[in-house]
Amino acid sequence: MIKHNFEIKQVNSPFEDTAFFLRNVYKPDGLLFDCGRIGGLSNSEVLSISEILISHTHIDHFYGFDRILRGTLLSGKKFRVFGPPGIIKNVQGKIDSYTWNLIKSYPVSYEVIELNLDKEEYKTAFFSAANGFEREDSILKHSDMVLNGGFKLDFEFFDHRVPSVGYRVTEPDMVAVSKEKVAEHGYISGKWLAELKEKVLAGKLNENIETNTSSGRVIRSVGEVRDQIIEGIKPQSVTYITDIAPYFDNVTKAIRFADKSTILLIEGMFLKKDVLHANYKKHLTLELSKYIFRESGADFARFFHFTSRYDSNKKELYDVLYDGMKGKIL
Repeated sequence: MIKHNFEIKQVNSPFEDTAFFLRNVYKPDGLLFDCGRIGGLSNSEVLSISEILISHTHIDHFYGFDRILRGTLLSGKKFRVFGPPGIIKNVQGKIDSYTWNLIKSYPVSYEVIELNLDKEEYKTAFFSAANGFEREDSILKHSDMVLNGGFKLDFEFFDHRVPSVGYRVTEPDMVAVSKEKVAEHGYISGKWLAELKEKVLAGKLNENIETNTSSGRVIRSVGEVRDQIIEGIKPQSVTYITDIAPYFDNVTKAIRFADKSTILLIEGMFLKKDVLHANYKKHLTLELSKYIFRESGADFARFFHFTSRYDSNKKELYDVLYDGMKGKIL
């Protein structure tokens, strides 16, 4: 049975406004995929958020940002918001709707990153309470775009009659020490193994390291010891895709983007019988979402953003949802 390293909290029911709280079990900080209604998040969860990843700014995906502003003013943290073109204007609109004459002693700030298809550099805006949330513009290079905790961020644009951004969050590279190979090669466990892993991850293979062996302390190259006792660990990833039209281009892009994800969070608003309405509203059918999951090779899935028209007949929806998905739905 595959185990995953993520705590995922769907803040509302799959029939309500969209927000997912995500935290890696090995890291203290969380992030938020979209922020529709987020009343279901505790204050400690809100304060643990370091990044907010916005797909688009339709009201059901963004109006919870007011809770973020209210709940984090005294945190002293720097929060980052990622989103499609226009996200800086949208966040500034939220900020500008309030009066901020009493907040210059609050050590909180918000950095907003406006994503684009070029993936070379991005417009950013910085809003700090220390200067009354006056906007400060800057540029972020793609090579510098790393999430808190060293997590990697990738994104893709989908058509929803407006651009809707899909996100993929991947653990930093990791390695492990094989206990069996440690004994096989005559090494003795100790603090030096942590130093070895750090050097391997940093690519310092030509450097030397003092090892602890059954024959005493021996200096060897990091690369040599790595080849003997270190094993690579495949980083796990979570892919988030919502509000995309049921078009061929969207579906094929979604399959490529979610390729071999550990977890795929994907909308499935309509059933196939309502595909004409799905096309008009620019949302996926649940059957198409399941097809994307299967073709992507992801390990687990969570389907959400179901239309309220199925409220009165949830059984039909859930029969389609769970068909052929035993053990794969989180």
